[in-house]
Amino acid sequence: QRIELYKDYELMDADPIISSALDIYADECTVDNQEGMTLKIKTDNNKLYDILHNLFYDVLNIDFNMWSWIRNMTKYGDLFLQMDILDKHGVVNVKPLSSYEIERMEEHDPADPSLIEFSILGDKKEMKQEYEVAHFRLLSDGNFLPYGKSMIEGARKIFKQLTLMEDAMLIHRIMRAPEKRIFKVDIGNIPPNEVENFMNKLINKMKKTPVIDQKTGEYNLRYNIQSVTEDFFLPVRGSDSGTSIESLPGMSNDSAIEDIEYLRNKLMAALRIPKAFLGYEEGVGSKAT
Repeated sequence: QRIELYKDYELMDADPIISSALDIYADECTVDNQEGMTLKIKTDNNKLYDILHNLFYDVLNIDFNMWSWIRNMTKYGDLFLQMDILDKHGVVNVKPLSSYEIERMEEHDPADPSLIEFSILGDKKEMKQEYEVAHFRLLSDGNFLPYGKSMIEGARKIFKQLTLMEDAMLIHRIMRAPEKRIFKVDIGNIPPNEVENFMNKLINKMKKTPVIDQKTGEYNLRYNIQSVTEDFFLPVRGSDSGTSIESLPGMSNDSAIEDIEYLRNKLMAALRIPKAFLGYEEGVGSKAT
């Protein structure tokens, strides 16, 4: 189930609102202080200060890496870093690990219930000790233990609803947008059993035939604007006698989209991002920053 959640988060990250929200999370977490430092070390031990400063700013290079690390942690709820450790030197390098290819093992050894190990999946299966992997996680919900809960988990259901609603609206508008015509054809005294043949001949004459491109052999659909499925041919006689052509207007593009705006507002509320951060204005609709 965790892998399925990660796949949903990947789809959600493709949405501009959620992607902007993740960027804002990372931006707000990596703001420099007045001294221009992303992380401030407070200690009275000068030697310890030098060691930690070298670890964070030289080895881990947090000025460059922390933004992407925090963004991935808020996206998946977990961040795994494999640390290269040398004797007498400590941590000399770190490598991010994919959340898809690592498992946190707890209480798997009856002889040592407190043992924590990390299983790296893939072509080369490895077991890493607890001190070899740094696991950052968002512990906001115990149901996700021993892993963290993504910041966008609360918006997952609303995102699916919004996606379905937008697809339905797009299909509806495409189907209803073309302007159609109604051909009311006077069939006079034609016998009822011959009306269908008469109408088919008339329709075939009125129908525009698609032109085949001689170079590619494909249909040029620009010449197939008028189609049988778009227009209506109705035989009339008697009091309604008289051939006429009427126009059936298509749906305008300025139709109300209150339902879409409602779901967007719920999505931003679930992400806990103010509308002003994403460049939205009341009464104007979506406006990209």
